[in-house]
Amino acid sequence: MTYFTFLLLFIGIPLTILLWLTWRDWRAGLQQPQRLAGYNPWWVLLAHVVVAVVYTTPWDNYLVATRVWWYDPNLVTGIVLG
Repeated sequence: MTYFTFLLLFIGIPLTILLWLTWRDWRAGLQQPQRLAGYNPWWVLLAHVVVAVVYTTPWDNYLVATRVWWYDPNLVTGIVLG
């Protein structure tokens, strides 16, 4: 499995589902609880994505650098750092 396939399966599909659910709720006019009503759901979803990427990228890079896990060089696309 390539890394892009992994990203598609484990990040792309769940993110697409969350985007669809958010859009569906917004279109149906569903309101958030009163204490959360001031937050735009699209910005909240974007914030979750940013936190996930920022939090996991250094950890993933560390695991690859220390060879806890590795990628087959034939399956790596792009620039390899380190």
